[in-house]
Amino acid sequence: MKRYTILIILCAVVGFMACAPYYLLRSDKPGQSDVIVLFLGSRFALRKQEAFKLIADGYSRRLIIPAYGKVSEAGLFSEEWGQTNLRPELATVKGRIANRLSYPKYYEDTHIEILEAKKAMDKAGLTSAIFVSSPYHMRRISIMAAKVFGNHRYRLTFVPSRYEEDDSASWFLHKRDLKFVFSEYSKIGWFMLYRYFT
Repeated sequence: MKRYTILIILCAVVGFMACAPYYLLRSDKPGQSDVIVLFLGSRFALRKQEAFKLIADGYSRRLIIPAYGKVSEAGLFSEEWGQTNLRPELATVKGRIANRLSYPKYYEDTHIEILEAKKAMDKAGLTSAIFVSSPYHMRRISIMAAKVFGNHRYRLTFVPSRYEEDDSASWFLHKRDLKFVFSEYSKIGWFMLYRYFT
């Protein structure tokens, strides 16, 4: 009996290891939207490149970096997608969420960015958005956005950066990816836990 229990546990662990990164991946086909919502993070340059490419392709003329709570009208984009006439602080944004202190300490930063994105969208009367971040980040963003936006008034699309490497097939061989995948699952779990108390 013990052998079967150990075998079942082992199969479950192997199955999780094989499938874990694929659940985190979410990619929608982009469509015309009121705004592109761009998230901060360690791979911000590649996320920004995706956002600028979507704007250059005509999917939107507006950009929100919700950590800063502002909607910017996009200007003309060069082929490098980095030379823009956006306000300078939005072209090379770094730092932390401006309104962090107005939220409970246990709120996760991505959750706060989504709350700030909704505030900025509501203030500007916008109802459709393309959310842009890293590939493994998209499932968590979509779960949080479903809670924050909550009704059918909004049309939300989730588009990961195409400029980041996809190591999902061999993620467990890379220390960086192991850390990232388990971090994402723990953050999803933490959000699921505290969302019921707010």
